[in-house]
Amino acid sequence: MDGFAHIGRKLLYLPMLRPVGLILEIRLRQAWRSVKSVGALWILGLPLATVFYLSTLSTLGKQSTETVATLVLALPLLIHFNRRDLFFLEKQGFPLRLVLLAEYGLLSLVLALPVALLFEHYAALALTLSGALVIAFLPQWKHRTGSGQARPLIFLPYLAFEWHSAMRRYGWLFGLFYLPGLAFGSYTGAPLLSVVLITSLLPGVFDHCEPKELMEPFFFQPRGLWRKLGLHAALLIIAILPLAVVFFIFSPEVWYLMLLALLIGLLYLAFAILYKYAHYFPGRRKVHNSLTAGLFALGLIIPFFAPACLVYLIVLFRKAKKRVVLIYG
Repeated sequence: MDGFAHIGRKLLYLPMLRPVGLILEIRLRQAWRSVKSVGALWILGLPLATVFYLSTLSTLGKQSTETVATLVLALPLLIHFNRRDLFFLEKQGFPLRLVLLAEYGLLSLVLALPVALLFEHYAALALTLSGALVIAFLPQWKHRTGSGQARPLIFLPYLAFEWHSAMRRYGWLFGLFYLPGLAFGSYTGAPLLSVVLITSLLPGVFDHCEPKELMEPFFFQPRGLWRKLGLHAALLIIAILPLAVVFFIFSPEVWYLMLLALLIGLLYLAFAILYKYAHYFPGRRKVHNSLTAGLFALGLIIPFFAPACLVYLIVLFRKAKKRVVLIYG
């Protein structure tokens, strides 16, 4: 074992592999920061994610070699044609195709390797790794960071500018969280897990503060704060509706679980909006709500603390209302 470790350490010193190790370390740090930013919501999400992962492995184990490879490679393929960092990687001197191969290969192994070991799908593992190699060398348009104009998201209302910004920053992450809930809707935990994961992104959507001028369409009108909450609540309900329909079709006996998940999502959404405007002042860029959001999520998950969360929402609403009146008179 020590001999293999020694060989591995020597390989990392090869000139071509050092940049690959660096970019993979960066990806792991990014993933860890994302997990920490979610906060206490992972107390609910982690058990659901574990059950969903094991169910996915069980489902893949019953499929043909070609089906396993196709399903596993769907995510790397989706990422490849939507990523916007290829120009940056090349500009920084990274061996682009080698980096892509390492990323897609490791991402595919998360599912392909356990399936191969548990169900002796070794041919599927070989086909998956070969597919990752092919995807890494597929052509793709290299987007220059900051160049050109952002494409309008016509399916979102203009006033929901927070969602426009969030979808451009990590819209692929919404898709990654959303699709499994539809694809594996026959499993009770899959749509619920998708709702929980989408809900976990909400504080990040409202973490950035907009210029004072973008607040005017809401707050120059009566009950502007209620209008703001109503618009985003409607968007969240519309977004989750297909997951809810799938859940009610396949798991009607526990229909109340989806309603509970939706209620938690709406309360978490209200927190994210009210926290931003309760701490808003012109010129502020971010409100840094991750720690408070984690504590609030923990309170929502634990029934004993849920009333305190509702009281906190009322306090935030009054504070946000006063702050808006102070700004706009």
